[in-house]
Amino acid sequence: MDDKERGKLAARAGSWFVVSSIVVKLAALITTPIFTRILTKTEYGNVATFISWSSLLYAFCILDLPSSTGRAKLDYPGKLREYIGSVQLLAAMITGVIVVTASFFLSKLTGFMELDVTELLLLGAYMFFSPAITFRQLSYRYQYQYKQNIAIALYTTFSSLLLSLFLILCLDGNREHFRILGIVLPSVVLSLVFWIQDLMKGRVRVNTQYWKYGLAISVPLVLHKVAASVLTQSDRLFITKYQGSEYTALYTLVYSYSILITTITTAINDGWLPWFHDTFFEKKYDQIRKNVKPLLILGAYIGLACVALAPEAILVLGGKDYMDAIGCVAPIVIGVICQYVYTHYVNIEIHLKKTYYVSLGTTIAAVTNIVLNWIFVPQFGFVAAAYTTLVSYFVLMIVHSLIAKKILHVNIYDERLMFGVVLVVAAGAIGLQWTYDHPVIRYSITAVGFLSFLYYFRGYIRGILKKKRRKGA
Repeated sequence: MDDKERGKLAARAGSWFVVSSIVVKLAALITTPIFTRILTKTEYGNVATFISWSSLLYAFCILDLPSSTGRAKLDYPGKLREYIGSVQLLAAMITGVIVVTASFFLSKLTGFMELDVTELLLLGAYMFFSPAITFRQLSYRYQYQYKQNIAIALYTTFSSLLLSLFLILCLDGNREHFRILGIVLPSVVLSLVFWIQDLMKGRVRVNTQYWKYGLAISVPLVLHKVAASVLTQSDRLFITKYQGSEYTALYTLVYSYSILITTITTAINDGWLPWFHDTFFEKKYDQIRKNVKPLLILGAYIGLACVALAPEAILVLGGKDYMDAIGCVAPIVIGVICQYVYTHYVNIEIHLKKTYYVSLGTTIAAVTNIVLNWIFVPQFGFVAAAYTTLVSYFVLMIVHSLIAKKILHVNIYDERLMFGVVLVVAAGAIGLQWTYDHPVIRYSITAVGFLSFLYYFRGYIRGILKKKRRKGA
């Protein structure tokens, strides 16, 4: 496959990956009001606790081994499925040991984790089985098999939603258990299918060389995951401590709104990553520099659109009672764009297998966030937390930029573009924030921005329309 064909395949796979990620996120967002109405606040809170613990423990249980896949594809050419099968076995062994050990301390864990025994057992099953799905998705992603990846994403999302609704509405019993079972059971079933397929094809084997390779790359990233969790959660802890849960709810709603952008930017990066690894490995840096530009500009447009539509979005998501939080939108969005930019430097660190630098940068940002929250939240309230988050992500961007250039001696990006995108979004977000009390001006600016978006991406839009016409012909 030549560069042109691979580029087209990567673009198509990445585009569909982004679209499917957005669909999945929107499905979860749209159905959230359903579960908040059929479950009590306590039941809904317990389900949220289960999801939080599963997210936090996931990296620990599998030692973030999936992060090694992109580089392994290049170091072990033609053996990607074999590598994935081996590290999948290692991840299952590690998780199995953790789950079995934890089973001897169920009574203590129920109090500490605020989950009952049934929920802990379901959590153990979910931790053990769900990694197989992640590894299969990685296999498809790095081979640009986007249709299979989309099918998995849609299955896990909609089967979970439908099964949960069926169990809650049609059966009598503990509704929070039904909701959690709806999350766990579809993943267990699909995971079993993947395990059977891999075992029958002989892909799951012990390979200590693969294990050592994967652990060397992935273990340092576990600290990164922990620090990232601290970075995202410390704001709310400080707000609750100094202002109360009512203000935490205001901040959380705005932060949840910004997560929509994070979902899109993360999907863009995940779709870009397989092509980046291949191209960086071949030292075709000019292609990376050229193709990263429209991705960054797309992120800027998405961020500014989020700020422009914030009043309407907050009104729909939370109502008038949450409008006091609107001042948090701009700084949080700018921080998300900083995060989007620094991931391109992190990609370099992961490719070069210098993952301890990733953890170092995130730890510095997490400590910065805690210190700033401790100083400013008691004085200025929950809005200050949005600005401390922005500063922390900006520091993180600077740190990773310096690591790439000064320590790893890699300078493949146009720094004026990388930092210019952040400055443009910052200036635009501040300006749009001023127009919240002047809707006519804001709508006019938004319309002009949308037209400029169509003009800049006119070539891509024409290409998509041409493909649709050909299929329709």
